[in-house]
Amino acid sequence: MRLNKDYDKNLSRNSLEQLIKEGEHEQQDFKYKISDSRKIARTLSAFSNCNGGRILIGVKDNGQIAGVKDEDDIYMIESASQLFLNPPIDVTVEAHHITGKVIWEISVSEGKKKPYLVEERGGMVAYYRDLDENFVANAVLIEIWRQEQARTSKRPVEFSDNERKLIDYLKVYPNVSVSKASKVMGVRRWTAVETIARLIRWEVLNWNQEKGKFYYSLD
Repeated sequence: MRLNKDYDKNLSRNSLEQLIKEGEHEQQDFKYKISDSRKIARTLSAFSNCNGGRILIGVKDNGQIAGVKDEDDIYMIESASQLFLNPPIDVTVEAHHITGKVIWEISVSEGKKKPYLVEERGGMVAYYRDLDENFVANAVLIEIWRQEQARTSKRPVEFSDNERKLIDYLKVYPNVSVSKASKVMGVRRWTAVETIARLIRWEVLNWNQEKGKFYYSLD
């Protein structure tokens, strides 16, 4: 965790209010207070696995400035970023003083070692950010990140037989799940995951999530 050299700095009220006016979105989250390092770690994971972002601590969900209640909570941020995340990440913390209240701005960069996993009680879980929410990443998203890190396989001139089977299926049907893709290609589930991830990286397929279920369609 890094404290900015101007950690204890004064951001103008107008500047802070402008950030708050943006509301919560893909790269901004509000936290009234820090009650659980693991909960903060989920947002850090989601930001690191996507495009980065900021957390404003001491701001309620409705945008009201409440201020940081306990400055010792900074140790919970350190715990979230260093102990509950694998791999650990560096975050930058800035303290803004507005009308006698302190707001912490926690800045997170997009990670270079995806996926970033949170140590949950049931095992390691990766998160991603969509609009203003954090969601659990499924096996395909995790495989996309791993392939990106390994920089494996560029788009070929011709697709493999399995890839062609899936593409042809999606020319007829609007979308497919991993289970259905496995049956269409006649392969094991993990091979279907790897194939779908590869086709998404090549911008052949797209993905969407509805009520916790992931579907894949032609891009």
